[in-house]
Amino acid sequence: MITKDLNKFDKDRYYESEKFASVGKINALSFALLMPLYIIGVSVYLLYHDYANIFATFFKATFILEIIILAAGVFVIMGAAILAKAVILSAFAPGGFDAVKFKIIKETQKPYCCLTEPVKVRQYRLASVIYILIMGVMPYIISLMVGDFIFVLASFVCVYFTASDIWLVIFLASEKNGSYILDFDGIMLYRIYEIYKTRESGGGSES
Repeated sequence: MITKDLNKFDKDRYYESEKFASVGKINALSFALLMPLYIIGVSVYLLYHDYANIFATFFKATFILEIIILAAGVFVIMGAAILAKAVILSAFAPGGFDAVKFKIIKETQKPYCCLTEPVKVRQYRLASVIYILIMGVMPYIISLMVGDFIFVLASFVCVYFTASDIWLVIFLASEKNGSYILDFDGIMLYRIYEIYKTRESGGGSES
């Protein structure tokens, strides 16, 4: 059951640490993440379909038209994924949907949603995982069902837009569930608030 933490967030009770990664670093991390995923994706596709399907994709008379249609489809899926993430985050944020901001990250021209107030790390992880499943996993599964390799390529574009979110979920794995996170409209730019008593005791988490 989704419940809001209605207790007033008191920053004075927390250690504050800001985490940041440059565009260059994120691009390098994304490349290291995406290349193996793409190779695995093509390999799984070839378990069910032969190479002829891949070559036939690029020589179809409707190739350009399909690219345009699928590009529109990618943005529709992205919009749905961002909206789902925003709804989940707003369910946890005391300010509700008013605490959600929609932005385009200027470094990558990626549409994005972030909060104006902190939520717990575990809550933010949940919202990010849902975004990754909708934007990254679901399109690839659909492409395997359709069987046309051009759908696989479109799903790879979708996965590209989840790369920074995947890394953020990985980085947040080391944060305590009881800590809070406030993300910003930038590449891997967020702030962690870790409660004093948790930091000093060296263990446990606030639920």
